[in-house]
Amino acid sequence: MTPVTLGNNALQGTYAPVPAPKSGSTPGSITLNGAPETATPPDTVQLSPAALADAALTGRVATNTATGNLTTDQAQQLYSQISTIHSQIATDQQADGGTLSPTDAKAIQQAQSQLSQTVYSDAHNGAAPPSDPNTTGTGRRDSIEAGRIALNEHAGNLSSAQSQQLGSQLSTIQQQIVTDQQANGGTLTPTDAQAINQLQSQLSQQIYNTAHNVPAA
Repeated sequence: MTPVTLGNNALQGTYAPVPAPKSGSTPGSITLNGAPETATPPDTVQLSPAALADAALTGRVATNTATGNLTTDQAQQLYSQISTIHSQIATDQQADGGTLSPTDAKAIQQAQSQLSQTVYSDAHNGAAPPSDPNTTGTGRRDSIEAGRIALNEHAGNLSSAQSQQLGSQLSTIQQQIVTDQQANGGTLTPTDAQAINQLQSQLSQQIYNTAHNVPAA
């Protein structure tokens, strides 16, 4: 996983394990490629919609940098913009008694959507983001997990070696997704999707446990 440098503004988030959502509950919303997407299934950590978007954007920058789609300079500029948005979230929350007002939340979502478009364009040699990104649930979770790894390493909760190991596990899952999709005409079967979801949930919990020094069961 490519190291993350975010200047003086550390991105914070509450990474606390939560029970599985009850049937019929509505998961949080995140923004990817300029379009709001419903995070289905939800991650196994409790994050606000704004924090989910922070993690997803960070993960996309880190992944595109690792694959050579973004230069180091481009990545650092994008990280700086993510940090600026996060600082604005913190400022707005302090002014609103710890939460974002509907107006502030809408403004933050717009800023994150615009940055999401910039990430896409920079990673695709200036190409305009698609109007319908058709981002899959597994793809959203991949971005969130990659972002959580990068953010926890930046915060000092993960060593470089731990980050590399978790990033390798994430890459293995991503490759399994590609393999399963190729075997099924470009989509995941319900059985394959369930298996991938279980792997992602296990990795999500492992990220939390490793970052918080939780001993193995």
